[in-house]
Amino acid sequence: MWKSMAIALTVAVWAAPSSAQNLQAQNSPTADIGPGTFAVIDKWAGRDDDLWCAAARGALQRGASWKERLYVTDVTGARESQYGSETITFTFRPGQDLLAQGKTGSSAVRGIGNSLTLTAANRRCQREPDFY
Repeated sequence: MWKSMAIALTVAVWAAPSSAQNLQAQNSPTADIGPGTFAVIDKWAGRDDDLWCAAARGALQRGASWKERLYVTDVTGARESQYGSETITFTFRPGQDLLAQGKTGSSAVRGIGNSLTLTAANRRCQREPDFY
């Protein structure tokens, strides 16, 4: 019996981080805008970390490499967004005007021009479930 409980606990501990990351991605789906540009739809008033995590996942799905930077290009409120929720637009193919703004490394997801490397954005993904 103890062996079965230990195996079940081990599986739960290994599955929990994956489950938490999948939940974040589902709560903040992405939509294509153009080449290298996509929107993260904040359906559940996610924390900045959750939104950077969703952006990292969205960029990887669209062919970005781990060394590339994600840039915030637009923030649209729920009333103005076609998705009915706050929408943050990211790109990993910035134009010269965005690069000239020079804001890098800021974790504020609602600041146009703020950027993180894909690796840093991915580090913001929740790795363990919250226990209350």
